[in-house]
Amino acid sequence: MRLNNAIYATALMTVMCVSCAEDRTHEYEEKTAGNHWMQEVMQEWYLWGDSLQELDWKQYFATPSVFVSRLTSQSKAGDRWTYCTVDTVVADDHKRGTFNRYNSYGLDLSLMTDPTGETTKQYARVLTVYPGSPAERCGLRRGDFISQVGESKMSSKVMGYLEKGGARTLVVTRLDVSEDDETVFWADTDTLQMEPSEQVSVATVMKYGMLASDVAYIMLTDMNDFDSMRQPVNALVSQHPSDLIVDVRLCNAGTIDCAVQLARTIGSASGTLLRTIWNSNKSSNNTTYDIESSVGCNLFFITGSYTQGAAEWLIWGLRSLNPYGVTVVGTATAGQTVLLHDFATQYYYTIHAAVAFVADAAADYSYKNGITPDEIINEFDYVQLYPYGDTRETVVAYIMDNH
Repeated sequence: MRLNNAIYATALMTVMCVSCAEDRTHEYEEKTAGNHWMQEVMQEWYLWGDSLQELDWKQYFATPSVFVSRLTSQSKAGDRWTYCTVDTVVADDHKRGTFNRYNSYGLDLSLMTDPTGETTKQYARVLTVYPGSPAERCGLRRGDFISQVGESKMSSKVMGYLEKGGARTLVVTRLDVSEDDETVFWADTDTLQMEPSEQVSVATVMKYGMLASDVAYIMLTDMNDFDSMRQPVNALVSQHPSDLIVDVRLCNAGTIDCAVQLARTIGSASGTLLRTIWNSNKSSNNTTYDIESSVGCNLFFITGSYTQGAAEWLIWGLRSLNPYGVTVVGTATAGQTVLLHDFATQYYYTIHAAVAFVADAAADYSYKNGITPDEIINEFDYVQLYPYGDTRETVVAYIMDNH
């Protein structure tokens, strides 16, 4: 692989054995070939590729993950989306809190102190229980509080026991609310036996149905494949609801094509939904995505901190296209304004690089800090969490009261 002249000269002087005059330049090239390839790809395709410069020759011996971070830091763009994965390691690129689909108990948790205020004890609050997982099979429910794992009382260290591992014995408590003064109190305590962690399959459509005669609800965990959501979406649209709630609190992966297809199915306006804006070298890849739809229902999106990528693009485009027909409820999204593209070669890793901005029809991609909801509601500020899509849920109840 051809090197920059300065780097080549420095590397040549360094790797040459002075005592025996043995030229070991080929060893340098062999050991750094992968990172040099990464740099060439990034200079051509990366959204800020024109800002990338040659690094000190020693930097090319860094691990791929470290090296890609050194490249992206040169852009000064605050890119937190480009990353590198090692092909021999199975990892969840879109992990949600404590939940990892490749090896977990199938639940997401947060650590908090006694919500009743009676003690200073710590609890693991169950935020999500994924269908078919060891957590669901043992009887855990969203909104439960785990006070103990085995003989260990809850702490930040013990929280780690609930990410993956062998079978666990859990002490679980549940809250109730007094009808007299609306104070909360511990209602009951159970001991549950949870099976060992495993790979947990997560369905694209986690839940859907009619919440009322004129209100439909669907919860999406990703937007990777429209075919996997086509039947549920069409079934809801065929009911001619006046309002459709699209819950994307757990939706942190997807493609722009899937988001556009969904918009064409549930949208209530026509025109340009999204634009991609590539770097100057790849401007021929700039694409406009149009939709033509007149479903006629108001759209409500429920968002959270995990909401990113395709879900954000869908909301951003529809909100711009039909501002009076789209309402966002929840908390701010993650702010992924960029499209990622995967680059894999004979080397043992893959680069997931930011290659284009995803903007609305007016070429606006100013949601780097996340999309701000029309109605900000942090469900975790409330003591009780009900099952997703339950009309008692704080965010769902708000929509039902204001639709």
